[in-house]
Amino acid sequence: MRLVPFHYAGTNDPIIYINPEHVVAVRAFTGSTHIYVSVLGKDGSPSYYPIRESLAQAVKLLIGEHPERN
Repeated sequence: MRLVPFHYAGTNDPIIYINPEHVVAVRAFTGSTHIYVSVLGKDGSPSYYPIRESLAQAVKLLIGEHPERN
């Protein structure tokens, strides 16, 4: 299992760790990027994490590339 660190896009800026094997979608929004995971929320809705990284940065991190090297 590999965990990738991201900056949570909330009022606090904690680091959250996401397992790329559980990611089903990544979507860009104006102020954040949402990473959707395969675990459903309590009400059966999709689970997602809003992060501060851009869509391009998030995808590179999830597939194992290091954005600072490119």
